[in-house]
Amino acid sequence: MKSIFSFQEQKFKALKPARQMQHVISTMQELERRAVGGLEYQDLVILLRDMQSWMQRDLGLPSFDLEADEPRKVALKAAAWLQDHVDAYRDARIIVLDQDGLNTRDDGLYQNAQNMVVILEDLRSSFNVGSIFRTSECLGIKELWLCGITSKPGDRSLAKTAMGTEGRMCWEPFDNAVEAVKEARRQGRCIYALETVEAARSVFEVEYKFPLALVVGNEALGVSQDVLSLCDEYIYLPMQGWKNSLNVGVAFGVAGFHIARARKG
Repeated sequence: MKSIFSFQEQKFKALKPARQMQHVISTMQELERRAVGGLEYQDLVILLRDMQSWMQRDLGLPSFDLEADEPRKVALKAAAWLQDHVDAYRDARIIVLDQDGLNTRDDGLYQNAQNMVVILEDLRSSFNVGSIFRTSECLGIKELWLCGITSKPGDRSLAKTAMGTEGRMCWEPFDNAVEAVKEARRQGRCIYALETVEAARSVFEVEYKFPLALVVGNEALGVSQDVLSLCDEYIYLPMQGWKNSLNVGVAFGVAGFHIARARKG
């Protein structure tokens, strides 16, 4: 069976420009999927280059290096391109209860949260980043550090789920999460990674040391090995059901509130 991710030049050129672009986008999405899953993707890189040439326009394709780039790097390059070139899915038009400003503060919780920074490493979804902004502002987190391809305030999709909190949260951009972790270390913070690895402990069993930094990784790739090697401890949320993972924004919310309510170690 012929792959849907293959084209002859003449057939591709016969398509309308909008249809051509749809094929470019779907190919880039498949490239990201394969790179994340450890599958072969070299043919898709070649196809993307061919389609750009056939369209006779600069699509701003990433500079994929088939010899030097590791799959994680390829996946992140594809993700960054898709963030810049694909309109986000629209949220349903829903009515949300609005009681902004209502004070239900727990002073102990707030004091701990003010001693926390959250490091987001290469988060793929602007919606997830916006959700984390909202949760962080509600909790009283000191700062969000946005690393790599993680969306920044000004992104329309981020704004939809942040619900105005992006303008009330302190945040800092970093080229990569390694730099952010090193800065957290310089500030005297204990570094925790929210990641399911063999050495991880349940988020509910750890005695947390403040001030601290919590690292949250890419939805599909997790926290990179370079960052994990710099962390003091790994924590995870124990799953009780058939599905063994939560949405990253939900996972952060559960972990963040639990850490903030913990006694200082």
